[in-house]
Amino acid sequence: MANGLLSRGSVARLAAEGVVVVASILIAFALDAWWAERQLEQEIAEDLAIVEYEMAENIRLAQLTIDIMNEVVAANNTIIAALEAQPDSAIVEVPDNRFFWGFFSNPTFDPSLGGTDAWIAAGRLAGIDSPELRQRLAGVRGKVVDVREEQLVGRDISVFGIYPLIDDEIGDISVIQQMFASGLHARQKTSVLPIPEQGSILLPNSRALQFLLRARTIWYESSIHEMRDFQDELEAIQVLIQEEVG
Repeated sequence: MANGLLSRGSVARLAAEGVVVVASILIAFALDAWWAERQLEQEIAEDLAIVEYEMAENIRLAQLTIDIMNEVVAANNTIIAALEAQPDSAIVEVPDNRFFWGFFSNPTFDPSLGGTDAWIAAGRLAGIDSPELRQRLAGVRGKVVDVREEQLVGRDISVFGIYPLIDDEIGDISVIQQMFASGLHARQKTSVLPIPEQGSILLPNSRALQFLLRARTIWYESSIHEMRDFQDELEAIQVLIQEEVG
């Protein structure tokens, strides 16, 4: 009888110990899973901080590109007005700084998306809770292609349309050459610097040139509109990132 009771007590004790062991294993697994999830959340938050920084930098670059395109549009309008004001003149004088902006500045938006692209390629989008943020981040690269299209058309109008018309027919462009030699054109890529007028350029007048300048202006005006929409998109992504990590 006693042996039977002792045996049952041992079994109960062993069962209890087994329950404790199983519970400990389950708790350990749960803690491991919780810790792994916390680590993943931390990694995603750190990655999103990099992406947010890139978005802020691209907003700055977008504004710079818009400012440059506004200068191009203003210069083209000045040149068109000068050509139209003297329809019977084969040669027209235009300010050299307007000539520089109107013919030699062909801005194209070149955003920094290396961190974002690498992060998406690594499959990290799946770790984001917000479906809207996932969708917007996945579409950023495609939107860049869209906003550059008009700029590339404007550049092609200059290279393949305008330059052949004015080649070997324009007046002294030594001032423009000095601008390039001094690195001014390169600095325009980081800030819109004022360019003082130092003289004038003799420009051949023709309906073809006026037409091409108007076309170039239209394409850049369209690009300015799209660039502003793109800025809004980047700002919306910033807000969603802050909500995601907050």
